[in-house]
Amino acid sequence: MSSRRPAVLASGRRAVRGVRVLATLGVLAVGLAGCSGSPHPVAAPAGVPVASAEAVRNPVPAMSTTKPAPAPPTPRRTGPAPRPTRTTTDTPGAGSGDAGLDRFVAAVQEQLPAVALDRRDEEVEELGQQACSELAAGQKPATVAAEISDQGVTSADAQKLVALAHETACR
Repeated sequence: MSSRRPAVLASGRRAVRGVRVLATLGVLAVGLAGCSGSPHPVAAPAGVPVASAEAVRNPVPAMSTTKPAPAPPTPRRTGPAPRPTRTTTDTPGAGSGDAGLDRFVAAVQEQLPAVALDRRDEEVEELGQQACSELAAGQKPATVAAEISDQGVTSADAQKLVALAHETACR
């Protein structure tokens, strides 16, 4: 019996080897059959672009029929850039050209940031103009400060505003 057993094992191995060879040949045959140009072409799924046979055979066209879009014109500078012109308005505003009021606004922004916080520069200048015109009319600084405090400025800040206006903006 021992002599038959190796013969059975050897024949079993040959059988397994034969099955593997046949399976491999079958896979190759099925794979190549799909490339043989069967009379029944397979449709591509919807939305998938399909190239024509000519495009596949000749992937690079000999001549293009479309022309590229022209490039936009390049701006050319013939001289220096124009300088911005300064316009003047009837109502004085920040940077209105009055150096004293400009200094006043800068001083308020630096020394009284709470006053300048919710006000435009033009509004801060108006406070300075008001203080200067009332001081020039002969009113006492305490009276001017009381009138400025009526515009939402604390009494201490109003007194400081009057002093800053006197030092920087009033002539």
